[in-house]
Amino acid sequence: MDSISKYLENPRFIQWVFATDNELNEWWQDFETSNPGEKHNLQEAKIILQRLCTKDKSLSEEDKIVMFSRILRQVEEQETKSIKTQVMYTWLKYAAVALIFFSLGALLFYRKDTFNPQFYSHNTYEPANSDEAKLIRPDGASILLDEKKSVIEHRTDGNVIINNGVIESSQTDSEGSPKLNQLIIPYGKTSEVTLSDGTKIFLNAGSRLVYPEYFTGKVREVFLVGEAFFEVEHNDDQLFIVQTTDLRVKVLGTSFNVSAYPTDKIIETVLTYGKVRLEQPNSRLFSETVELIPGQLAAFSKTDRTTKIRSVDTENYVLWREGMLKFESTDLSRVVKKLERFYNIRFVYKDPFLGTIKITGKLGLSENREDILENLAYAASVSIRKKGENFYEINK
Repeated sequence: MDSISKYLENPRFIQWVFATDNELNEWWQDFETSNPGEKHNLQEAKIILQRLCTKDKSLSEEDKIVMFSRILRQVEEQETKSIKTQVMYTWLKYAAVALIFFSLGALLFYRKDTFNPQFYSHNTYEPANSDEAKLIRPDGASILLDEKKSVIEHRTDGNVIINNGVIESSQTDSEGSPKLNQLIIPYGKTSEVTLSDGTKIFLNAGSRLVYPEYFTGKVREVFLVGEAFFEVEHNDDQLFIVQTTDLRVKVLGTSFNVSAYPTDKIIETVLTYGKVRLEQPNSRLFSETVELIPGQLAAFSKTDRTTKIRSVDTENYVLWREGMLKFESTDLSRVVKKLERFYNIRFVYKDPFLGTIKITGKLGLSENREDILENLAYAASVSIRKKGENFYEINK
């Protein structure tokens, strides 16, 4: 059951099984093609959900809560029994999910603002290690960004200014849902983008951002893979949401940094101004939400799905947008990882324990790369030797 539980508890998978959605259908078909080893698990999960599906019923809010409480109580009772009854426990668990989803119209588990399925029609894997930064427009046109740091501004008239050059609007239909842009910034480059509402986003190396041409309704929503610093334009009537694969950040008018690289086990959110709320996109009912105040960092673990909060010097986490790294009693491995992304280079340790060395200091990323590596080696009392093109070895 463990091999299919990740699908049975995934709202997007459940929506795909029972709803007609071309974009979701295309995404899951591509997923199955790219992951042939998961084909059997996908089929088993679909069969279980189809067996649990029931007809719609009209229930009051009190009835829904009472029914859900009874289901949870039955599940807990089953969990305390012998191993022989674990299968029944698991079926009750998923029956509860299906019952809430389908009998009650998904009112308690799945909300429209949980996740924008449009984001899943885009490839959200970590960008390839190439020198090619690009902006993919809603009409499919791909605009290459040759500069080490690109500057993009979306005007209210629909036009886009890219490094002082004007790109005319590709949005031909102003009605309905706005189409999405995808900004891809590989290792070795950064970007600054101003959205149509005035929000500024500084995108770090090895990141991508999916966002609409313009915002409609009560929510402004973007999708991030990697790291970005946000200066959100305040609007009481439009909540701003940053979606990642594992975490959602809700704000009104705030400055904050989100680091959500796919290869990292931790998603870090640092608040410099305002107030944000963190939620899990596919969280269950009654799951905990976390609110931050300025000067706090929230570290969300993808492994155990828990969040730890602590006070920090925010400069250590946001100065990268000004071309500088500042760190205090930080593992050498964390500093090295940032340099790998910023310069599109790779390091290997002669001794893995060298990555645990604590260092404190600043690095000006606008300086010569070899000079920066020499300063880093001095601060960590190690040697850094070039072993190949963009490849270095760290030794004692």
